[in-house]
Amino acid sequence: IPIHHLPTPSAPLHPVCTSTLPPGTMAVVVDPQRTEQIRAVLAQTLSPDANTRRAAERHLTDAQKIEGHPLVVLHIVASDSAADAAVRQAAAVHFKNIIKKGWDEHAEHGTEGITISATDRDLIKSHLVELMCTVPPRIQAQCSEAIALIAKVDFPQHWKNLLPDLVQRFESPDPNIVSGVLVTTNAILRSFRYVQRSEELYRDYSYVLQGLQAPLLTLFIRTGKAVDACPNDPAQLKPRFASLRSMCRIFYSLNWQDLPEYFEDHMKEWMGEFGKYLQYRNPVLVDPDEEDEPSPIDVLQAAIVENLNLYANKDEEPFLPFLP
Repeated sequence: IPIHHLPTPSAPLHPVCTSTLPPGTMAVVVDPQRTEQIRAVLAQTLSPDANTRRAAERHLTDAQKIEGHPLVVLHIVASDSAADAAVRQAAAVHFKNIIKKGWDEHAEHGTEGITISATDRDLIKSHLVELMCTVPPRIQAQCSEAIALIAKVDFPQHWKNLLPDLVQRFESPDPNIVSGVLVTTNAILRSFRYVQRSEELYRDYSYVLQGLQAPLLTLFIRTGKAVDACPNDPAQLKPRFASLRSMCRIFYSLNWQDLPEYFEDHMKEWMGEFGKYLQYRNPVLVDPDEEDEPSPIDVLQAAIVENLNLYANKDEEPFLPFLP
């Protein structure tokens, strides 16, 4: 559909029917004609012709100011057509950029005319975690970034189900889903690092600890057992080592402000697991052609060392028996 044949976006989107989406993802009411128009524009942003690309990008800039547009884009992200893989990726990037520019209504730089209604915000937050767990890795990464951007504004006070939704996915049998969820969780919790404690921060910090500290240790130990069970299968090991590394970064975030009581009580388990991986060797995770690139083992060990340095700098008495 050439750009000049598409209607100029000028009026709010009026949802009229429900399109079929993959089971377990979004079931949001959208206008199918509008969806196909935006899908065509996204396809033209991938055109080798510079003029076509620029026209499509201008159309999207105008369209993103229309009420309901983010849901239309998210609907395209959720479609499961293999033929549309590149368009879905473009849609995911476009959606993330809408969130980046328009979610924070009080942003100092403004929202570039993007208005996301309260209803659309609730729908997005209700579906985005589940969608992230059903899409291919490259699209998953964009969904993860969008979640982190929303969380920066809304979590936890205005997104109470986010942490339970993420923790629930720790039980997934798919290591790639677990790894993606942990990357998202890590991105959200970086806000606890390198900042002075305040009453508001400590309130959020306490909330996260209560919901996350026990499931995190359980998942770390369970992931270690899964690693032990498949020592010769790099396809199984790599996402699990990525998960272990993300969990170490989450550990860092949760321990930066203080030594929480739960972590003090379970110091032996954590330090035992850390010691295991500091001594871990496995040639199937080492690529001899990538000598300058750290292996999954290297990046995990680096994260563990950062955690140990954090504790050593705190000079916490419970940690002292575990020092060499």
